Amino acid sequence: MTWIKFALWLLGIYTFYYAGIIFWDYLRSNRSTPENSKHELTFVEDIEPEKSYPEESTVSGKESPVAFSGGVSLKQLFNLAREESVEYIKSVSF
Repeated sequence: MTWIKFALWLLGIYTFYYAGIIFWDYLRSNRSTPENSKHELTFVEDIEPEKSYPEESTVSGKESPVAFSGGVSLKQLFNLAREESVEYIKSVSF
């Protein structure tokens, strides 16, 4: 048996199998069912929207140990590594 013959047999078996499943599903869905027995899932939320206000912040940013929380550029990253603010040589332990 060559690879082409094997692939054709395999393709034929899969085609026959999936055609049989589709045909069986088609026969099962054509059964007469009353309209009340259909299963339908619905979601209804009774949530009223609520207006939120920004909180007044009296804390200055200088009290936090974090200098800034945004991203840094590549140049700033190398400057932080040079200042030993970030660890870049040590391995990560899992």
